[in-house]
Amino acid sequence: MKKSLSQKPARKPRSSTILGSEQVYREIAKANARVAVVAEKVTRKDEKVQREARLAIAETFDAWLDWMEETAPEQVEDVFFELGCFATATNRRRMFKHAKAPEGVAERAQEQVDQWKAEEEAAKAAAVEEAQGKSGDAEGHA
Repeated sequence: MKKSLSQKPARKPRSSTILGSEQVYREIAKANARVAVVAEKVTRKDEKVQREARLAIAETFDAWLDWMEETAPEQVEDVFFELGCFATATNRRRMFKHAKAPEGVAERAQEQVDQWKAEEEAAKAAAVEEAQGKSGDAEGHA
């Protein structure tokens, strides 16, 4: 007897690779959740690194001021002045309570801040006047 050619076993039909819309939504939500977790971890790690860096600077600042007082005392006043100029009003008050803050530098810093504010207000006023002048010219030509 002759052997008949055996048939290959029938393949299982492929399961659909197209997912239902609800399943797609769930998969996307899971992926987004994983991305959010990773992003949160990276953010927390970066914040910790920055917090530690600020603390290291703060802890080193007094030693640096001591050294500066011995080598270049005039620069200590410059440092406090510059820091005071860029600090918020609250931080400025706190900063000038530091034991090493030179006398008179708080007033100098406040005068500089006031001057910058006056210059900024003058520039805004000039811009408003210029804008009004241009709109007046446009109305006059119409």
